[in-house]
Amino acid sequence: MEPSYPMLGRQVVESPAFLDAFRNQLHAWSLTLYDPASGGFRRNAAIGPNVLSTTDVIWIRYANHDPNLADPDRAAIVRFIQGKQNPATGKVPHDPFPASQNHSDGHAFWQAVRALRILDAQLPHFPAHLEPVLTPAGLEAWLDSFDWSGGADGSWTGTPWVAQAAPSQAGGEASQGALPRGNHHEILGVVPAVASLGDAALAETLFRHLAKQQHPEVGTWPRAGTNISRTFAYTALHLSAGRLPNMPEKILDEALRLQRDNGLWDHPLPGFHTMDAAYLLVRLPPRLGGYRQAEATAGLRRLGEAMRRIYAAEQATILDNTHQTLAVTHTFGLLQEAFPQEYPSARPYRFDWDKLAMYACEVIARRGTR
Repeated sequence: MEPSYPMLGRQVVESPAFLDAFRNQLHAWSLTLYDPASGGFRRNAAIGPNVLSTTDVIWIRYANHDPNLADPDRAAIVRFIQGKQNPATGKVPHDPFPASQNHSDGHAFWQAVRALRILDAQLPHFPAHLEPVLTPAGLEAWLDSFDWSGGADGSWTGTPWVAQAAPSQAGGEASQGALPRGNHHEILGVVPAVASLGDAALAETLFRHLAKQQHPEVGTWPRAGTNISRTFAYTALHLSAGRLPNMPEKILDEALRLQRDNGLWDHPLPGFHTMDAAYLLVRLPPRLGGYRQAEATAGLRRLGEAMRRIYAAEQATILDNTHQTLAVTHTFGLLQEAFPQEYPSARPYRFDWDKLAMYACEVIARRGTR
């Protein structure tokens, strides 16, 4: 069966009209994924409505500045996301693999908070599972309960970004007697607490601990070797607080070094490694007095050429996965930020991962004022 949304020809993808056509395509595509019975969005024809795909669709629409962001039924979409929260624990668990795409429940909570804010809604229940991290001492103890040194769950390994097996849903597994392995998705899961409370000591505790996880020579995360996604996440978190991470020049050096011959940071199709690296190339040089700006611009041009070519040829494959489509949408938005004359659109694309207000949660803020 042919998809009930337009496929964009290469002439359109290569033209100045692309980003507007892309927005229209994504809106029509997303409507084919909507399930009116639940109010959620599917990943594709085989994988039904789930938290990840539903929050992905809302963030995609926010990212491309879709004027009809809550179509087709805002109230039903909000109910779907809110209904995923466990009233007792406050957690928002991901659906079982493969719908989860190997993400932890901390990631699901973070995505749910963000999507609900975009929809002008909130979580219905206080996230009791975050109660222990609402003080600096509690957050410190929680951070010390993980082993952050390894590169599991999204490392730069030269393999495709989408894992094919289903690992633990609560961080990496640990050998007997060892601490469980943690990654940036666990950190993202506590960001709503930091964003909601406005507690400078709490934020300082987090940033101090992130500095301890940093590679002492390369500057990236974790200490075991560069994980481009973790490095992006922690860099964006620093920028959201008006900070720069330690060794930002070395972070940029490493991002430039890791660009592949195909122009991407993934193989064979663009995903989150590519989006993450593009962010570093776009946002860091201006904050570093133009450090390696020429090389970053050249790398982004190579990326832009690859992205247009690949999307024209592989859009059906990319659109089969909402999470990959989110990464691709953001990558084109970052290219627009770098080259606005070459990527015009009637409504500018947005990349607001580094706006801390996106993750503020009223039920947490109210607890903090008691």
